[in-house]
Amino acid sequence: MKKLLIQIAFSLFIMISIFPQDNFNPVGIWQGKLNISPAVQLSIVLHIDKKDDGTLSASMDSPDQSAYGIKVDKITVTQDSLHFTVIAIAGNYSAGYNKDSLMLVGIWSQGAYSFPLNLKKTDKVEEVKRPQLPVKPYPYNDEEVVFENKIDSIKLGGSFTFPKEGNNFPAVVLITGSGWEDRDETIFNHKPFLVIADYLTKKGFAVLRFDDRGGGASTGNMTKATTLDFVKDVKAAVDYLKTRKEVNQNKIGLIGHSEGGMIAPLVASERNDIAFIILLAGPGLTGEEILIRQTELISKVGGIPDQEIEKNVKLSKSIYAELRKSKDS
Repeated sequence: MKKLLIQIAFSLFIMISIFPQDNFNPVGIWQGKLNISPAVQLSIVLHIDKKDDGTLSASMDSPDQSAYGIKVDKITVTQDSLHFTVIAIAGNYSAGYNKDSLMLVGIWSQGAYSFPLNLKKTDKVEEVKRPQLPVKPYPYNDEEVVFENKIDSIKLGGSFTFPKEGNNFPAVVLITGSGWEDRDETIFNHKPFLVIADYLTKKGFAVLRFDDRGGGASTGNMTKATTLDFVKDVKAAVDYLKTRKEVNQNKIGLIGHSEGGMIAPLVASERNDIAFIILLAGPGLTGEEILIRQTELISKVGGIPDQEIEKNVKLSKSIYAELRKSKDS
């Protein structure tokens, strides 16, 4: 009996040695947080599949940035490490497999920046919960609308919400910040304009928010547009509100966030039918000062040495000085 138990124990030892429980198998879903700074973390999801020919393919998601299915161009795996490259965003990830924590412990590099990124295997991607987001069905009217910027011959698609009862509502146009934004100004799975529109509509306002030109339900070219082009888009939005029978023509206002906080005053200064404007984190500096300050702060977060930051800031100032001397073309 004792001999039999020894044989069984020996057999189990052999099986565990051949098939270790903590053996690194890269195939599956890996999830973790990209630690950009103590205050900023981005969720990252890595999908690794094994193709019929035995080679690996992969893609990654950045849910907080609403970026999904980003192609991984090259992935290399050893018995205890993983490396992959994403050409589209100039990104690289190198990690070692920690058998104790069963995690990939590594560094994500993108351009001149490098940040810690540890990934753990999971059966299901953790869903991002945003409890402040309103859930359909809404207790008010919500219409998909399209209006035209006739000057630039583009169509702008958005959402028009207004209370179910009554009419002659005060109305607002929500104006997004810099960079392409959708009608909800979605960022990191937050939808601030959806939340604001929901609140205002419940309080008796009609609200128009729309996708920036060049994306979503809107046509046009975002890459060639300037702030003055966005001014024309907002003017078209105001003109559209004036065609709606639900809107009080004398109570149309603008709410602008970030760059939208610069666009709103420009629109109001050129029209006499804007009843009010509200600026959310609008710029209090010149565009040049903002860009230089942003460069400085982003570099500090990325761990760039102060001497290098100072050099880059000086270069930026000299470039802007030359641009001021040049004539518009």
